[in-house]
Amino acid sequence: MPDDILFRRRYRIPSARLPGWDYRWAGVYHVTICTQGRMQCLGDVVDGKVSLSPIGKVVAEKWLKIPTYHPQIALDEWIVMPDHMHGILIFQGPMQENESLDIVIGRFKAACTKRIWRHFNRRDFDWQERFYDNILRDLADLERVRAYIRNNPANWKP
Repeated sequence: MPDDILFRRRYRIPSARLPGWDYRWAGVYHVTICTQGRMQCLGDVVDGKVSLSPIGKVVAEKWLKIPTYHPQIALDEWIVMPDHMHGILIFQGPMQENESLDIVIGRFKAACTKRIWRHFNRRDFDWQERFYDNILRDLADLERVRAYIRNNPANWKP
């Protein structure tokens, strides 16, 4: 077994990160964040539209607050689905040392989890450890991902 896929004698997934890219740099990032075990607790899709649960409303509220805590980040298209969410974050200029994409998403996930555990006593709620991200390099990429996010409820298959 090659050493690069083992960590502490267990399989590990190699990073999908772009080599040489600093995730504090100005850029447009598409992220997908999933609930642990793809638990469908954030809402339902009815007739191609998302109806958020109280937990899903917390997630939406915390997402909207990202620019409050990180003023150099602007939100673009985003959606909360029953077991995941998609969002586009625009980093406007170089970020501080403690404002990489990983840190911003980690803080968002922690804030959601803390509130959900505290207000709903839902200790079964959690996020998957990792999240998916993609750097959108041009307007065509941005428009493609915006359309994907907008169409996500219509394409939902539970």
